[in-house]
Amino acid sequence: MKRLTIKLIWGLLFSLLFTLPSWSQPTIKKGNQMIEQNSTVEPFTLNDQFGNEHALEKMPKLLICSFGKETGKLISNYFNAQSAEYLTTHEIKLMADISAVPSLLRSTFILPKMKKYSFEILISTNSEFSDLFPKKEDELTILKIEGNVVQEVLFVNDEAMLKKVIEG
Repeated sequence: MKRLTIKLIWGLLFSLLFTLPSWSQPTIKKGNQMIEQNSTVEPFTLNDQFGNEHALEKMPKLLICSFGKETGKLISNYFNAQSAEYLTTHEIKLMADISAVPSLLRSTFILPKMKKYSFEILISTNSEFSDLFPKKEDELTILKIEGNVVQEVLFVNDEAMLKKVIEG
């Protein structure tokens, strides 16, 4: 009886670990299309690496999106070297798509590493939402936005190009 109870408890804990949502994710409306130049970015809500919720009603001037390990390193290297006010001064929001990473690895390795960043980064664990953004392998996606309308979509793969896009 004792062994059965222990197995049941472990089974319940294991299933809860993989089924409970731990991050609020944006609602995906049916019919949403990929974001591109001249399209409107609908308001959305994502959590940052600390679990704090951020509702983006008005989009920043730049939305910089990372979709992989290499672009994550680029973001980490560049923004950790900047001042604490850099993102605010340049009206930037950062987003990292970690939807392809299993939840156990997210919570054990990725998020603890991101908590060491000196800057805030929004986390998407919803592949349907992340797939709305254009992407190229090993390149950051940068959306230049005015009034929630995408003026330009850029792809960047090094710090010099990233700095040029941000600072002109």
